[in-house]
Amino acid sequence: MTTVETHQTPYEPGAYSMAPPWAAHTAETEVMAPWAGHPAETEVMAPWAGHPAGTEVGPPWAGHPVPAEAAMPPADSGAAAETAEFGPLPFGGTVPPYGSPGNKHGQLLVRFPHEVLGAARPEAPSWRPVVAWTFFFSALGVISAMRRAGKAHAYGRNRLPYYVAFLATLAGGAAFWSALAFNVVLPLQQQHVESRATEAVQSKVLGDGRVEAAVGTEVKSGGCVPAGSRGADGLRAYDCTFQLADGRSATMTIMADLRGNWETTK
Repeated sequence: MTTVETHQTPYEPGAYSMAPPWAAHTAETEVMAPWAGHPAETEVMAPWAGHPAGTEVGPPWAGHPVPAEAAMPPADSGAAAETAEFGPLPFGGTVPPYGSPGNKHGQLLVRFPHEVLGAARPEAPSWRPVVAWTFFFSALGVISAMRRAGKAHAYGRNRLPYYVAFLATLAGGAAFWSALAFNVVLPLQQQHVESRATEAVQSKVLGDGRVEAAVGTEVKSGGCVPAGSRGADGLRAYDCTFQLADGRSATMTIMADLRGNWETTK
C-alpha cells in the first residue's frame, strides 16, 4: 500500500481596501471604449470640476474632453465644502460669543434651571417665630429676624420675608398693646387707686372725730361712696352716711383727695 502525502497550503486572506467607505465611489471604473470591444480604464473627474463624484468619464481621445479647470479646484471650493459639512443651524439659532451675557455655557441643560437649583437647596427657616417674638417682645424680635434671614441667605433663599414679618408684626403689635393699655389696663389701675382712696377717706372720716363733734353724739358706723369724677385739682366728692348711737342717721357730702384728706362742702 502506497501512502501519498498531500501538502495543503494554508488559507491566506486577500488584500482589502484601506480607503474609507465614503471613498468607494471614487474608485476607478472600467468603461468600454467606443472603438474597441474591450474595457479601458478611465479617470474620474473631481467633484469640484463640475461633475459629481462617481461619474464615469472617458479619456480625451474617446470623445470626452477633460476641462482644464479639473486639474485644480477653485479657490473657494474648500470653504464651500466646509460649509456643506455643517448643514443647517441647530434649533435655537447661533451660539453667542464666549463671555457675553447670552452665553450659557456650563449651565444646566434644562428649561428652567433656577427651579432645579432651588430644589437642591435646603428649605429656608420659617418666619412664624419672628412674628411670635416681635408680638410679645416688640423691638427685640429683630434679633430673631436677623438670625433667620442670615440662615436663609446662606441657603440661597430670600431674606425679605423675615423683615416684612418683623415690621408688620411690630406695627400690629403696637396697635394691639396700645388699645389694650388704654381700654383695659389703665381703667383697672384707676379703679384700684380709687378703691384705695375711698378706704382712706372712710378711715379718716370715722377716726378724726369731726363728724361726732358736728352731730353731737357718737357715731356707731358709717361709709362713704364716690359721688362724681375726680377733678383737675385732685379732689373728689363723696356721699357719707352715718349711724349714730341714739338711733338716728346722718348724711353729709365731703370733698377728699387721694390720701383721704377731706373737708365738708358748703
